[in-house]
Amino acid sequence: MPRYQLPSVADLIELGRQHQHAITVYAQTAPGADHRENNLLTVKSAVDRALRTVRESGASRAVETQLRQHWDRIAGSDLWGNLSRSLAIFIADDVHEVYVLPNALETQLQVGQYFDIGQLVRAVTTPQEAYALTLSADGWNLWHATASSRAEEMTLGGEYAADAAEATNRATIRGRGQLGRLVGDEGKKTLLETYAKRVADAVDSELGQADPDRAQDLFLFATDPLLDLYRNLDHKRRVVAVPGAPDELRPDQIDDAIRKALPKINAERVNSRLEEIGDAVSRGLVASDIADIARAAVAGAVSTLVYNFTVDVLGLMNDATGEVDYTPEGYDLLSRIAVTVLDKGGRVVAVRNDEISAGIWNGTAIAKLRFALS
Repeated sequence: MPRYQLPSVADLIELGRQHQHAITVYAQTAPGADHRENNLLTVKSAVDRALRTVRESGASRAVETQLRQHWDRIAGSDLWGNLSRSLAIFIADDVHEVYVLPNALETQLQVGQYFDIGQLVRAVTTPQEAYALTLSADGWNLWHATASSRAEEMTLGGEYAADAAEATNRATIRGRGQLGRLVGDEGKKTLLETYAKRVADAVDSELGQADPDRAQDLFLFATDPLLDLYRNLDHKRRVVAVPGAPDELRPDQIDDAIRKALPKINAERVNSRLEEIGDAVSRGLVASDIADIARAAVAGAVSTLVYNFTVDVLGLMNDATGEVDYTPEGYDLLSRIAVTVLDKGGRVVAVRNDEISAGIWNGTAIAKLRFALS
């Protein structure tokens, strides 16, 4: 029942349909047996509040019982022993879905006729993948974190030097040797340069197969001089330095460092993209009004949509024409438009307002169009 991968566009479309009663719960969780009971109680408390809201809205006892049964199936499942950082739970009279995600979602509870899929769209459309290198004189390891799994050590396909001593064919590089050998303080940096070069070549070989387009960042966990030496060697992908001794880092600490840094990195990329979109205003290829964006989305005219997923604009959208009717009884229009853009092959970026500094940004939504609307 629980899903450990992000939803597809088809899943998002299905989650976006109307229900008699729809309960949305986003909860931050902590993995590990020690946190199992607390995770369950936290989510149970939210669901209980939601069910009280359903009852107070005048729903029949049969409907409340049906919703409670869906929750009981979730509560009684084995997912509580295999959690990550967040849960997204959707419960309605005719369906229930659970997503277990490694990125930190904001705690949220909503009851209405539509699920609030804004945070899920954010998770789907915001890059949450990166590689990491832990590097010290005593050894190195490559790690991979994805949108659906926490950082895990990669299995290497080639044979490489395990540490600095092996990379430089010496028993040690720490002590001062005899007979003028290059193992003293004056030669240690030269040996570390050789080691860093060997590691950089190995990383290039491994990631060249795993990520040939160099689309993902490489987080480098190391201390100087290796930190600086490696950064000066790897110019093929973006290297994000994380200073500090790497040898004792646990996988969850590596993953946490990556997740905390990615929002800022992604925001920088979005601001750059928005500045590029701004250059298309004079050609009539930018839309900033929600009604115009909705019409363009349905027509398949939106190539890139950047929208504020924390803003609630309620209404209904005609799936055939894109015509918008603003009404408090509707759903989150921006999320529905975003899913439509994805369904038509466009790119979507869900942002928070404080992440954006580009001059073209209006606080709600900006769309780059493939062609001008008539």
